[in-house]
Amino acid sequence: MNLPGIKSPVLLAGLLAVAFALPALPARKLDTTQFVIVGEGLAAGMADFQLRDVYQAASFPAVMAGVFKTAFPIPTLQSPGIGSGAPGFPVLPPRLPAQLQGTVRNDFPPNLFVFNLSVPGFKLNDSLNRRPSAPLVQSKDIQQSITNFILGYPALIAGTGLPLWTQVEYAVKMNPTLVVVELGYYDVLEPAATNNPAGLPNAATFATQYASILAKVNSTYPQIIVMTIPDPFDTAYFTPVSAASRLVGAPVSTITSLFGIGANDYLTPNGLMTVGSAIAANVARPAPLSQTPNALVTAATATAVKANLASLNAAIIAAAKVVGPNAVVYDLQAFFSAIKQTGLTAGTKTLTADYLGGFYSLDGYYPGQTGQAALANSVLGFLNTTYGKTYTPVSLTTVADSDPALRFTPTAVRPSHRSVVYRNPFTQLPDPGTPVNREELK
Repeated sequence: MNLPGIKSPVLLAGLLAVAFALPALPARKLDTTQFVIVGEGLAAGMADFQLRDVYQAASFPAVMAGVFKTAFPIPTLQSPGIGSGAPGFPVLPPRLPAQLQGTVRNDFPPNLFVFNLSVPGFKLNDSLNRRPSAPLVQSKDIQQSITNFILGYPALIAGTGLPLWTQVEYAVKMNPTLVVVELGYYDVLEPAATNNPAGLPNAATFATQYASILAKVNSTYPQIIVMTIPDPFDTAYFTPVSAASRLVGAPVSTITSLFGIGANDYLTPNGLMTVGSAIAANVARPAPLSQTPNALVTAATATAVKANLASLNAAIIAAAKVVGPNAVVYDLQAFFSAIKQTGLTAGTKTLTADYLGGFYSLDGYYPGQTGQAALANSVLGFLNTTYGKTYTPVSLTTVADSDPALRFTPTAVRPSHRSVVYRNPFTQLPDPGTPVNREELK
């Protein structure tokens, strides 16, 4: 056997040995025709404690698919949706169909396949191992129920013999040309939101599982966009005590002394409501905030989360390098951090990462529609830079005009005198107002 330009038999033998020993890798370029995403609540479009159509259709993958002009079937759920993957808040058993729901899934007859495979509440182990299982609705396992409606529909209602894939298996079966992997956020978010550092993932186990996920996804040689994990403490769920005055109408010194908390601790939305209600009612001796479930996250937990997060993101970057040049890393942590530092401008509106600041929905850690669009624009810009594309960002001004996350943004009512009067965002009626030192507002 002779190849043009190869005259040395020894060299020819060596090249053939390499060619048959390694899989043939096609030239890498960005192909968005078969776009699939593997993720958890952030990529699914989780917001306001629920997964529902109004936010799913505005999720950053859906926005990207619209810019790509590619088909992107989504397992949209009729409002009020299904609540899952909102740690720190009560979880009710699923009652499906709920009030105002018919078929639960909007696409009925359902799409045979969906491309947004993201499931709220999914950790790495779920992505690898959890698969749909009958019955479709499981009243004692809301996580399984939502898995069934996303990954197991219509297979669970169409008869026996149809495959029931895990999230990763499903992605591979779609033979994608582009896969975005947004995993690991819930692994860190849940222990952070519930003040349980013991629940943080083991870094070595996480690294092994993440490498396994990428290896499986890479089996059909798609282009892979790997996302780092955001720092939960950059989100609105965690309000530093120093920043709580804006919402509860009391100086920091009053908050710390009255509720027995440290100056470097964090109030959750439940904590803000507890503190705000007690102050509005002029409760003289409220119970320590530590006695209220999911109201307080300590500085020690924040330190543990940040250290764990650094190890996990290092493992993600290392796993992407093992895959090779067709896997690139988008720094989702940096995006969340930038929003925390500078906020977001959308036309005449300024959104912040504060609780009820407009960027995040009511749960505090999943963005609203404008936040999702901003994330989509950031990823599109990353693709433009990385692959030489010219994708046009979507208009944040247009999205913000109808974003439900901007409907509750408390503002100070500033009368002519020198004090500052606050409207309590946690009650239906404005409270009488509490004069607050302006220095406490900075």
